[in-house]
Amino acid sequence: MKKPNILLVDDDEVYLFVTKKILSNLSKDILINTFTDGEKAIEYITLCIQETVELPEIILLDINMPFMDGWGFLSEFKKMKPKLPDQNVNIFLVTSSNDPNDLKRAQEFEELTGYVVKPVFENKLAEILTEVYNGEW
Repeated sequence: MKKPNILLVDDDEVYLFVTKKILSNLSKDILINTFTDGEKAIEYITLCIQETVELPEIILLDINMPFMDGWGFLSEFKKMKPKLPDQNVNIFLVTSSNDPNDLKRAQEFEELTGYVVKPVFENKLAEILTEVYNGEW
């Protein structure tokens, strides 16, 4: 069984706490890192690449954050993609926005695996884990 490796990027501390709790309930053997802005998350991914540490297989990314928002994160991630090891990183935008403009903009990023509107419940997180890990988590 593969140990899930998840990165949560959201400035809402309550969302981070609740999501970590739900994910931990879904799998006791799970690695979760959290950042409250996109800039810190990009620095973390850069460090993983430099130190050849395994990247997270799942990134749950908010759109609206201080310093660097989700769109900025996606733009920087896109630039980094050629440097990434041959590993699949699944990025899900997890946002309270169901604005058609955000949905349309999200479609411009081939790096995105999905778009999820908050609130996110246990069944949706289980669905994401099942999709990424082919039910083996």
